Amino acid sequence: MRNLFPILMLITNLALNNDNNNNNNNYNLIHSTCRETPYYSLCLTTLQSDPRSNEVEGDDAITTLGLIMVDAVKSKSIEIMEKIKELEKSNPEWQAPLSQCYVAYNAVLRADVTVAVEALKKGVPKFAEDGMDDVVVEAQTCEYSFNYYNKLDFPISNLSREIIELSKVAKSIIRMLL
Repeated sequence: MRNLFPILMLITNLALNNDNNNNNNNYNLIHSTCRETPYYSLCLTTLQSDPRSNEVEGDDAITTLGLIMVDAVKSKSIEIMEKIKELEKSNPEWQAPLSQCYVAYNAVLRADVTVAVEALKKGVPKFAEDGMDDVVVEAQTCEYSFNYYNKLDFPISNLSREIIELSKVAKSIIRMLL
């Protein structure tokens, strides 16, 4: 029985060290990946806030990080669409440009994000990259609609900037798969 305790301690120690090594590897992978993107801090906080990043490993690690970023683009798109609905109620005079923004972000959700997720899952990163490029175009289309209707303030400029930055980070990660 006295021999059993040291063996259990050894097994526990090995298991804890293996978890620490895996966490260090994930930490290093996330940091090195984010260094290759245009918005290091945004990349880091986005990836670290998603529990899937704690379990990335193997050949699919970069794909998983790309999926996390595409999901962040999706979440931000949903947030923007909710904000557009609020603004339509509170500012009926902005109905025309907000309607165009709604169409643009609906395209982001229904086409760009969906295509990017499927492309990453099927191992065709080029289509995922194109989807993230399209997100930038859609965000700019929304912003231009306000300029077209001579609105001085673009009421979702911060959200628009955030989604553009997220999509650029996602694209940078996806390019690592090409």
